[in-house]
Amino acid sequence: MKNGPGIFQLAVINKKDQRRYEEIIETRLEIFDFVTLKEKYIGLDNDQAIILHFSNPSILDERSSGIISVECYPDDLVNVFEKMRLDISLKDLGGMLDGVDGFFTGFIMDKSRIVMFRDHVGAIPCNYRVDDSSFVATSFKKMVDGSVSTPPGRIIVWDGRSFKIHRWYRWRRFTGDYIVELKNRLIDVFSRYLPDSFSLGFSGGLDSVLIAYIGSMLGRRIECITVGAEDSIDFQWAEEAAAPLGLKLKKIMIDEKLVKNTVEVVSRYLVEPTLMDLSIASVFYLVSTNSVHGFIVSGQGADELFGGYYKYVKLGREKGLGYVQGVMMKDILELHKTNIERDYLTVAVAGRKLIQPYLAKKIYETALSTPVSLKISLENNSERKIILRKVGRILRLPDKLIGRPKKALQYSSKIQKMFSSAV
Repeated sequence: MKNGPGIFQLAVINKKDQRRYEEIIETRLEIFDFVTLKEKYIGLDNDQAIILHFSNPSILDERSSGIISVECYPDDLVNVFEKMRLDISLKDLGGMLDGVDGFFTGFIMDKSRIVMFRDHVGAIPCNYRVDDSSFVATSFKKMVDGSVSTPPGRIIVWDGRSFKIHRWYRWRRFTGDYIVELKNRLIDVFSRYLPDSFSLGFSGGLDSVLIAYIGSMLGRRIECITVGAEDSIDFQWAEEAAAPLGLKLKKIMIDEKLVKNTVEVVSRYLVEPTLMDLSIASVFYLVSTNSVHGFIVSGQGADELFGGYYKYVKLGREKGLGYVQGVMMKDILELHKTNIERDYLTVAVAGRKLIQPYLAKKIYETALSTPVSLKISLENNSERKIILRKVGRILRLPDKLIGRPKKALQYSSKIQKMFSSAV
């Protein structure tokens, strides 16, 4: 892995405002002291200039007339993006992105335009702010006031006069044996997305157990890390899951002092975080700071994709499966706003890189194609993630690990309750 996650900020400004801009941005970027940002300057033909601050992009291709920069994962995508031309048309760019299987955020900038693009789900944070005479793009909202998340699966073009958004991604529906197809795609995706060695946020729930189980089958070296209060159910479940699977487990015991100190750190980087945001971010931060590996792998996204929340069962009983399908789709489409930036940023603060393999295109599209009735049950048992449990049985996971009704990590770890008490 390159040295830490890639972070960027680019701005088109009036040259006469450059000093004022740099004073403002230097003050703002001081918060992000966990990376060293370099600077590039491109003078435009008019009275404007492009200023780029960046750290550790997967690709930084400087040419005589412009710059191409891409942050991407898995690393083999570098071979794809290195072939991209500075003058590529939007049609060709859309076709190229449609054939990419991976996570990415990138931009092309020259003296005539800035083109930004983002993967199908928005797995790598990217935000922007535009007004009549300026354009700013940045990794994280905290870096620029008033910035908004770039929509996933889109190409954004700004040429100094107009601002346009083009949709390049349309998901492909799968029909067939959903269970077998999901099993095959999980193995295929994990074999490509899981690094040789990594740390896994491990609660003992189905999502992380599947990652650990398949990862072990593939020969990966996995450090499982569980965060929780001394009497939290996560410790019990993590131990019961790790033992039969032969996994190494590291337990991070929390108390009110540790939680309070952790929240003080992560709250510096989040914009208007809720209590839930701070609780989840704290877990990610503690996993990352206690990891011996550069990659942190998480099962986030599986709840939205496969019906893991009890609210889906409740809404299904009240309004029917058709309504629940719409709610699930809304939750999935807003992942880049609600979860991804929070988790990615928190891990980055600790100098690590976050990978969320359930969000890979092949799994994402299988989940969107799967009927809701294969995700949740409205019967008395209120079963959720039905299809993932069926996959677990095909893979011969122990029944005890398949049937657990897992709580959200901020509750099962007791970190949210402890944070409420600490403040």
